[in-house]
Amino acid sequence: MGKLTERQLKAIPHIIGSQTYSKGIKKAGISRKTFYEWMKDPVFERELIEQRKRITDEAFSVLEQSLTRAVETLTELLDTEDERLRRLVSKDIIEHILKHKENEELEERIKAIEKEVAGGRRR
Repeated sequence: MGKLTERQLKAIPHIIGSQTYSKGIKKAGISRKTFYEWMKDPVFERELIEQRKRITDEAFSVLEQSLTRAVETLTELLDTEDERLRRLVSKDIIEHILKHKENEELEERIKAIEKEVAGGRRR
């Protein structure tokens, strides 16, 4: 193939908007066989992935807009009278901070490895 058909373009939103491929292809009115044939076409597969990524990016953008409010709510719960809840909130906050630190360290290590590999290629 090379260019998507009108039918493929109409089917993609149904497919990516559903919980499963089975539900999506049913909503799109296509057979499983047709869908999996389309998936063999790199143009179709790339478009499906790109549209799914756009939707995911939009959803994460909405979540990011609420991040400050969520953090404020979580930290406000540290003042609750409920000891069990206060302990759970404290644990959540500590785990989030540790995970963030771990991710930062991994990122630094990956950069160092990439730099080392790139330096080795130049020799």
